[in-house]
Amino acid sequence: MIQQKKNDIFLDLISTVILPVAAGIFFIEWAFDALNGSDVIFPLIGLLVLLLYYFSGSFYSGIIMLVSVIFAGFTAFVIEDSPRTYIVLLECGALAFFYVVLESYNDYYSSVRNSMEEEYDVLDMESTIKDSEIAENKRVSSVISDKMDNFKKIGHMMQSFESSLDEEDIVYKSGALASQFMGSGEWNLVKNSKGDEFAKYVKTTGFPLVSGDLSQDKRFSGNFTTQMSVIAVPVEIDGNFWGIIRGTSSATDAFGDADLRLLSILSGVVSNVINNANLYKRVQGLAVTDVLTGLFTQTYFKERVRDEVKRAHTGKFSLSVAILDVDYFKKVNDTYGHQAGDAVLRQIGAILKKRFRETDLIARYGGEEFAVLMLHTGCKEARVVLERIRTTIENEQFTVSLGEAVLQTTTITVSIGVACACEETVIQKADAALYEAKNSGRNKTVEYRDD
Repeated sequence: MIQQKKNDIFLDLISTVILPVAAGIFFIEWAFDALNGSDVIFPLIGLLVLLLYYFSGSFYSGIIMLVSVIFAGFTAFVIEDSPRTYIVLLECGALAFFYVVLESYNDYYSSVRNSMEEEYDVLDMESTIKDSEIAENKRVSSVISDKMDNFKKIGHMMQSFESSLDEEDIVYKSGALASQFMGSGEWNLVKNSKGDEFAKYVKTTGFPLVSGDLSQDKRFSGNFTTQMSVIAVPVEIDGNFWGIIRGTSSATDAFGDADLRLLSILSGVVSNVINNANLYKRVQGLAVTDVLTGLFTQTYFKERVRDEVKRAHTGKFSLSVAILDVDYFKKVNDTYGHQAGDAVLRQIGAILKKRFRETDLIARYGGEEFAVLMLHTGCKEARVVLERIRTTIENEQFTVSLGEAVLQTTTITVSIGVACACEETVIQKADAALYEAKNSGRNKTVEYRDD
């Protein structure tokens, strides 16, 4: 490009400076000779050619001007038979040589210029391709950067959910985390489809929902004034519909495909967290729940009694602990078999869960023994309740299996010991009362008393 500019300057210098100066010198010389002679037409011809050059500004018109003026001078000298004729001939020859050189240079210059223009076009095309590649690289880099940001957000979300093992806590946190993850809009985690038109639609169709203008969306009949756009994706637990993650905005067309992809990722995260919480709850339930009866285990019962005794001391309220033992349970196993014995224990557990309050804690204490913790209950009230339950069990007809399609009913009785004390020995006292009930004839309720 720099060399091309130098060539343009050089050619412009020849056509606008050198040729006019040379023409002017010849013109002045020949005009002076012509004025001293008899022929003045030749300088006028040179003047006309000079005017032609002035108005055209052409390189070739400058050449024509020089040749014309020199030819005019040459003719004048030949006519006058001047001794300068040979000098003029030499000048004409020199100018002719100069013209040939300039013409050759012009051809070379044109060729080089065309070649450079072609190279420039190639470079320009390559530059365009490079610019396109750079733009594409920037776009890819931006996409990768966005994905990295999303992965970081997912990582932060997972950390926030690490301590969330309660479903209600997860529902509460999900809205705030969705706002951080998705950006503008109002975000909620909605369980089930009751009372929510969008959740009902997603559950029915099985597909995500994106609506840019709810006021024009015929799928929904609500009067939407503050909500114009909505996006919702299903949350599934073990392949079953659990609820939706929903985002709403007061602006139209607020959500697009990119938002749908991000919300789907968030839905997967929330689904895993809820599933883990449910799994933890089931595992925890197995740890504190008796497999046969569905009641609490002895270990959990003792922990709760210890905690409630401390609370009773602080709150100054009473509590009662009762232990129930199935009378002659070994005889049931020996007569009907262990499966029949298990069936009896399950039926007794069902009676206890039905008859006691929801605030009472019922446990299978071991073997054929059951235990009950009754809060805010004194000895007199506890004994009345326990005696009523003892009578219910005594009057119940227990069905046992003797084989395929062979059933038989039998009666069962229980002995009960109860203690009312705000101290950690309350279980031992209830057990002592049970021992007394069994030794005094069974099928009765005995209250522990300090002698």
